[in-house]
Amino acid sequence: MDGATEEKTGIGKIMPLISRAFAPGKGRETIEAIPAPAEKEMAWAEYCLFTGRAEEAACRAEPLLANEDPALRISAHIVYCISSVTLGNVDEAQNTLETLEAIVAGEAVPISGAYCADVVRVLLHLPEKNPACLDEIPSTLPEGIRFFLCYVLALREYLHGKYEKAEGIAVAALTLNQNRYPIIGVYLHIVSTISLVRQKRLQEAGRHFTAAWELALPDGLISPFGEHYVLLSGFNKKLIKPESDEKYREISDYADRFFPTWIDIHNNQTDRHIATGLTKMESTVATLFSRGWSVENIARHLNVSKNTVKSHLSATYQKLGVNRREELQDYLLR
Repeated sequence: MDGATEEKTGIGKIMPLISRAFAPGKGRETIEAIPAPAEKEMAWAEYCLFTGRAEEAACRAEPLLANEDPALRISAHIVYCISSVTLGNVDEAQNTLETLEAIVAGEAVPISGAYCADVVRVLLHLPEKNPACLDEIPSTLPEGIRFFLCYVLALREYLHGKYEKAEGIAVAALTLNQNRYPIIGVYLHIVSTISLVRQKRLQEAGRHFTAAWELALPDGLISPFGEHYVLLSGFNKKLIKPESDEKYREISDYADRFFPTWIDIHNNQTDRHIATGLTKMESTVATLFSRGWSVENIARHLNVSKNTVKSHLSATYQKLGVNRREELQDYLLR
């Protein structure tokens, strides 16, 4: 939908920043070129979310929660919900997700709030209320949103243990995307990374991680790396920290804020409870160990000593009250 059509109908784009193609590093410039003030403000909220500034993202999105434009209203609920997770507001996140469900679809906005709520549930690793809902991507959606939904579908396959299929969806979307939508490209490379790690194809996983970081760095897109911190199996520390300790700390701090609330929401809404109280490194080491990695391989991958790995495993066993490798997976991210 071009600018003239938006002005005529009053309907903006769902997730207007994600919906727009731009060159890496041109995110702020792209936002400033949006003519409609409310849509521009929504795009800034997205940008703040993806660059790790959750408080500003929530502040910018909150006034748009009641906007008369259903596309902006849906977008605001998505950003406000995920920002609330990062800010530690469990009730706010859950209430926003429930409110999102009630936004109905229309001719100008072909997907409902319920559809988008299931998208958010996949992003938060929660059960979908209507799993069949996401099986099709409406062709009437903007191309950028369709690419983002490819990431969601790939992540859903990953969560179902279908790692090759997840990788296939992501790689196909990346081939078509050609870096025209850098935010989405980052997420597609990341889901490729975690899928390849599960297949123990670490060199390929490292290449996708590096590609994600190269796309993210010009615009400062740190939140995707924080949201997937543990699933990225140490690549943040291994590949970003030596290059930029400052950026690594930003990502690590983001993960420290995001994960406790995310785990609370997950544990409130599922029968499978993820352990609280583990450090990020303990979670990373335990996750790899539970997947059959040896202490030596974990140490080599994370660039630490075998004694360090053993120390983290010992602390994890003690915190969880378990004695065997097979018991760990019940308490960890998939």
